[in-house]
Amino acid sequence: MTFQTKRGPCGTKGQSVGADARAWSCEGRAPPRGHRKTGRLTSPFALGVFFVALYVVVSAAGEVYAASYFQQADVFVALLLSFAMVCLTFNMLARHERGKATVANWSLLVFVALNAVTAISWIGLFIGLKYAEPAIVVAFMVALGPTATVWLNALIRRQGVPPASDIVVSGTIATIGSYMVWISASGNAGVEWGPRSSFGIALAIVAGLSLALTNILVKLLFDRGFSGRQVLAHRFYGTILLLLGLVDHSSIVSEISQHWFAIATIGLSTIIVPLLLIQQGIRRLEPFTVNMVLSSAPVITFLFQYFDSRIVPSSHTFIGNVLITAVAVGNIYLQYRRSA
Repeated sequence: MTFQTKRGPCGTKGQSVGADARAWSCEGRAPPRGHRKTGRLTSPFALGVFFVALYVVVSAAGEVYAASYFQQADVFVALLLSFAMVCLTFNMLARHERGKATVANWSLLVFVALNAVTAISWIGLFIGLKYAEPAIVVAFMVALGPTATVWLNALIRRQGVPPASDIVVSGTIATIGSYMVWISASGNAGVEWGPRSSFGIALAIVAGLSLALTNILVKLLFDRGFSGRQVLAHRFYGTILLLLGLVDHSSIVSEISQHWFAIATIGLSTIIVPLLLIQQGIRRLEPFTVNMVLSSAPVITFLFQYFDSRIVPSSHTFIGNVLITAVAVGNIYLQYRRSA
């Protein structure tokens, strides 16, 4: 098995930009810290912030739209068709890579593991959106991913016991997460608590933890010289295979004929366009800046929920989102200071 590659190992210094954002981080280096010579925002910096902010807005809008659509549609058919489109798109983009690199057995094992974890994280995210409030689901994804990455780094990459500050942050996020579970279970969330709501919350938590493991696996592949486009091109096979096992094959044709526009919109707005946008942002910004902008995702998602008539605005959810965002920003700042 042979892939093409442009460059050698690539990685960020003590920073986590999220699984899918990180998958693009080898496509362009962030500018050095001294790029602001005049003390004013240079054009590349401002443009980078714009792309990452647009990524947050587009993905938040797409997730709220997907959550609404999944209420009356076959979620597995929609996801199967969406990920087939995603896989085809990124494989076409990966064809433009130059050079060759032979894949060893170890790398194949990492790719297999990455496919399995990607399937869990993405399907868990979308099923969580179907049964729980989108803003709460996104909050778990934003908070649990970077925090769990620290502990998985210590376990898988043998980087030692995490610093005391990371342990405090982990405990704080667990506390806020418990509060957000209580919000949903007590009926104070924007979506009424139903028989499968606990299942949606559980999947959101699993998806957030899987996202952290995805970060580690992507970093291991970057360390072996794979580019971001190669990782994206070959990481969704497991998701498609799992969906093929879950889907009702007799409904695929009717679902396409009736809801092709909605399915295409979900694939574009939640996966393809956001990942292309984050690529452009990572090329122009340092990981610290990217993470700071990404931390606004729960609040932005909460605001988009006003366009979904089935969701009642909840002050409890808003408070939880603000707390999660504040902790995420603080955690990013601590990691930035350690890596400076």
